[in-house]
Amino acid sequence: MRRPFRQGSLPAVAVLTALLAAGLASPAGASSDDVPAVSVLKPSAVASSAHTVRLVTGDRVVVTGSGVDRQVSFAPDSDSPTGTASILQHGKDITVVPEEARPLLDSGVLDPRLFEVGALIEQGYADGRDLPLIVQNSIASAKSPANSRQVRRLPAIKATAAAVDPEQAQKFWAGLRDKQDGATAKRLADGVRKVWLDGKVTPTLDRSVPQIGAPTAWAAGYDGSGTKVAILDTGIDATHADLSDRIDEARNFSDSADAVDRHGHGTHVASTIAGSGAASGGKYKGVAPGAKLLIGKVLGDNGSGTESGVLAGMDWAAHSGAEVVSMSLGADTYTDGTDPMSQAVNTLTKDTGTLFVIAAGNTGPDAGTVGTPGAADAALTVAAVDDQDKIASFSSRGPRFGDKAMKPDIAAPGVNIVAARAAGTAMGAPAEAGYTSASGTSMATPHVSGAAAILAQEHPDWDAADLKGALMSSARTSGNGGFLEGSGRVDLATAIHAGVWATNASMGTYAQGAVSEPVTRTVTFHNTADKEITLALSGAFSLDGGSEVAGALTLGSTGVTLPAGGSRGVEVTVDPDLATTGGTYTGTITATGEGITAHATVALSRDLPTYKVGLQTLMPDGTAPSSAALSVYDLRKNAPPVRLPVDAAGVANARLKPGRYTILGHLLKSSASVTFVLPDVNVTDHDLAFTADGRKAARVLTKTPKPTEPVGSTVMVGRMSAEQSVGVLAALSGGPGHRYLLPSAAAQDGRLTSTAVESFRSRPISAKVQLPTGHVDLTTQFVGGSGRFEGVRKLTAVDAGFGTAEELAAHDVTGKLALVRLGSESPLTALTRVADAGAAAVMLVNSSDDVLTAGATTKTPMFTVPRSEGDRVLAAVARGRVTVQLTGELTPSYSYQTVNSHKGALPGSWTTAPAQSEFADVLTKDYSPAPAGAGELYSQGSWLGQNTVTGDGAGTFGEVNLGTTQHAYLLAANTTWSRTAYLSGYLSAQPYSSAAASYKPGSRSTQEWFKPVLHAGTPGPGADPSGSAQPYRKGDSMIVTIPKYVTGRSDVYEYGGRNADGDETAFRLYRNGTLLGSAPNAWVAVNNLPQEASQYRIETNAKRNNKWWSVSTEQHTAWNFTSAHVDGDAKAQLPLLQADYHLEGVALDSSVTAGKYHPVSVAFRNPDGTRAALTKGTVEVSYDEGTTWKKVPAVTYKGTVTGVLKAPKGSKGISLRIHGENSAGSSIDQTVIHAVHVR
Repeated sequence: MRRPFRQGSLPAVAVLTALLAAGLASPAGASSDDVPAVSVLKPSAVASSAHTVRLVTGDRVVVTGSGVDRQVSFAPDSDSPTGTASILQHGKDITVVPEEARPLLDSGVLDPRLFEVGALIEQGYADGRDLPLIVQNSIASAKSPANSRQVRRLPAIKATAAAVDPEQAQKFWAGLRDKQDGATAKRLADGVRKVWLDGKVTPTLDRSVPQIGAPTAWAAGYDGSGTKVAILDTGIDATHADLSDRIDEARNFSDSADAVDRHGHGTHVASTIAGSGAASGGKYKGVAPGAKLLIGKVLGDNGSGTESGVLAGMDWAAHSGAEVVSMSLGADTYTDGTDPMSQAVNTLTKDTGTLFVIAAGNTGPDAGTVGTPGAADAALTVAAVDDQDKIASFSSRGPRFGDKAMKPDIAAPGVNIVAARAAGTAMGAPAEAGYTSASGTSMATPHVSGAAAILAQEHPDWDAADLKGALMSSARTSGNGGFLEGSGRVDLATAIHAGVWATNASMGTYAQGAVSEPVTRTVTFHNTADKEITLALSGAFSLDGGSEVAGALTLGSTGVTLPAGGSRGVEVTVDPDLATTGGTYTGTITATGEGITAHATVALSRDLPTYKVGLQTLMPDGTAPSSAALSVYDLRKNAPPVRLPVDAAGVANARLKPGRYTILGHLLKSSASVTFVLPDVNVTDHDLAFTADGRKAARVLTKTPKPTEPVGSTVMVGRMSAEQSVGVLAALSGGPGHRYLLPSAAAQDGRLTSTAVESFRSRPISAKVQLPTGHVDLTTQFVGGSGRFEGVRKLTAVDAGFGTAEELAAHDVTGKLALVRLGSESPLTALTRVADAGAAAVMLVNSSDDVLTAGATTKTPMFTVPRSEGDRVLAAVARGRVTVQLTGELTPSYSYQTVNSHKGALPGSWTTAPAQSEFADVLTKDYSPAPAGAGELYSQGSWLGQNTVTGDGAGTFGEVNLGTTQHAYLLAANTTWSRTAYLSGYLSAQPYSSAAASYKPGSRSTQEWFKPVLHAGTPGPGADPSGSAQPYRKGDSMIVTIPKYVTGRSDVYEYGGRNADGDETAFRLYRNGTLLGSAPNAWVAVNNLPQEASQYRIETNAKRNNKWWSVSTEQHTAWNFTSAHVDGDAKAQLPLLQADYHLEGVALDSSVTAGKYHPVSVAFRNPDGTRAALTKGTVEVSYDEGTTWKKVPAVTYKGTVTGVLKAPKGSKGISLRIHGENSAGSSIDQTVIHAVHVR
């Protein structure tokens, strides 16, 4: 599935601003702007890529491309009950929900982020890496579930952090699901209450200290002395003069080696809290320079960490004597405060009395964007203002997501804050030596943390509630509004005199024009003094940014008397009907008397009215769906679509504001599905009702020219209005089944598309039988995981009933074709029992004429047939002896791939019967790189078809045995096709990819996959149209992306910078003979290169030798070239001389015959487009794994060196060593050990 739609022109990649610092650190004290630096590229930093995500369910999702130009293929787990998933794509965001997980997702026991595939890729939870989870149990001592690795205990929330190996995901999910309810379960097994993704957490980034009144506190003798502030961040530069004597203890909870700050964020925060200002003569002094610091490094050197790491740091900090924990970090997860980190804040605050001061986040200016853990009730959540106390545009806003509670709580300066710069880091904008300037709620938070430390020094008996309340009630209101700044900007000069504090309250959200009753809340005033205090009360209520609303706010009393150390509640009533203008309102209740001033804040939101939009959904048989995936999409915005729940009667209800919307989605029941779209839902001033009536839907039915069975399909609908720059695409992908699309009206504007992508294969088992009524070719569907055979078998059919033990005892199935009816028992259980009884093959008769997909793990061949056909065979068996002829093939000999796409209104018919002449015939040869005797291995991949008119497309996974060929018949009209393939079963292996190409109907061509000589290099002409695997220079930076393995002709390549299990790789870059840096792979960015022309050398090494790979086991490559500054935004390909190999006589098992002549040619290629001539080219060969070498006599013609090899008998393999030079001064030296086997 591809991006929905896009308007305008967007840059394909922003590489230089999307780097993940992980390479060489600059020398201590030096600016990283001064020296060349090698850093590892993030996956998202490259224009095109391929990623595999293993979901918690064990299903696999493959995403090719990047940004909004992504295609999605879904490969269900072999034990998946339905093999179906709903896919929702909005821009670069991709969500894939397998149907068996939907009940658990809807019931709230599974974190939605577990299925946000785009985010999983961005966070690095893809491509064979473990899936990190937080598993909450009913008891705190519970261990992590079976088939997962326990990382750490999280006692504050009765949870464990666990990691699931992708290879174990299927077993983990099977153990996690409730056994009683199976696929329909809404709860988890073994006391597990909820499973969250252990998501990434990132930082939420001379005048600000005086701005909050810190000098007044210092003058009064309070600088935080005697207090401890724990900072959970990126670590600390303990050598910085401002902090060298402030650090009491440092702990590392990240995946980095130690607590040293190699990012810069943590040092900046620490300096704002407690920096001495020594390096600036006191100019950049922190808020509480007398406080001691506890450093918990929870964010790694790359600036990110995991939620479980943060939770562990929080637990340590709260139990280590800190009065205040400062957290300038968060996850972009909008929450109602029930997520793991928010829960931990509340629990630890209650248990220890520690105050957690937490950044609100940097996802403003939209409302409801305060993230976790700042959403916690007990957190003192900090917004950011500028030096004029105006709210920063980036500062996250309230109210809190879900329950509309007040957040944030307070504000502080967070724009252009200058503080200490960690040695060797480049965060922010450099200021004076040793300092940097940065903006964010990350910068605002330490101001409040330092202020809290000063109050903790002044009042050592105060707990978290006192500190939080005093800072809020003494804050200076700035007119920004309660949902933007909370109680106001922190005012330490007033706070040090505070003896009374009050709670805040949200008065709710109300629709414009709706009549509402006055609402009353209680705010509580607390007296921390040891004497009774009487205060006068007054109130004011105003439209934020507007005038006061007279009479809207009333108080239950005009004064309050607070007992010594006690509290009293005051009723506050607001009449929403007097707040008529749309917007947010803030009320302030001020208490004064006996030299004390304190205030409480209330807030209210007046929003547009909402109207009910009801939707009744029906399947083609008129019944309600058993499952549904629906979304509502606002056609006026580019915001993500919102999920719409459906009840058991098939009814969905939404309350929507006036505007234009699309409702789109999928209905499912058994093996049938209905995909539909309501292109334009116009909400004005009344309720609406619609019906998605599957009885009117058209079945997707493609008749292939040759006999086939369906492998899978994807149906999708997309919508984008004229107002939008990106649209939404909803797809349903899965195995065989009856897919329907509901006809629709045309869209009022913008674009509306619909597409069906289908995949078929030759039947692994074909069956024919002679019945009294005539010869019958049965409609077979192979049972995945069952046995395969090659050739023809004639078997006597026997009626085995439902395959029960009793029926098998009564009917001998040994050596026969067992006919088994589908009953209430699991097909897997029944089929396994029949196979164990000795059946030679099994035919499973469905209970309907729908397509039945089943799975089994057995060597016995099995297939299913529709009920009508099965009943005829059973009836014949009841009358006498029946012989069924089975024809099998070990691997599909051919496949059909089709795309049927429409623009505009969804049509009323989706039946097609393309002729063979409409297909292109692509002969695919899948060579095997596996060692002899490795057993049956196969490549699992998908042909990705993309319609050139709509831009929509998808792929369906299929399996092909390695060492075989297959004819792929691709429907050619208006479609481009590309293929992505994996060595199946080895998730750590990178995918191999071919370029998207158009084919002419009736054309014939060949593609060779995994063919020797596999070597390091860049794809050849036409194989990489995006240029994503072509190293280049831009300005004074190099982006180096060199695949570890390309096929001999360099037309298919292993994409990505990640190693497979067991790989040993290295990258080194030299300039004029001096090493600039190294990295694990040739997947790097190199910045700050000198402008002048210089001689560079790139070296790469790779070793791979395991149970699924035994060719090109070791290779070494060195490229020498010249490079200089490139002006403007131009990109200049690096002039790396490439070598393309062709060795004749290589069999599909990657071997050549000993004693025979095998011509070999090496074509040297200039990928940068220059016409530099080859000046020298040599080829050497080794028949003893590189111990000895001899030069191959060869001739050179037009850049190609050709010779002949003859491997002596007894040789195990052929190794090659080549050298080439061109007239531009570029050269290549490449050694490939065991390039092919010798047989």
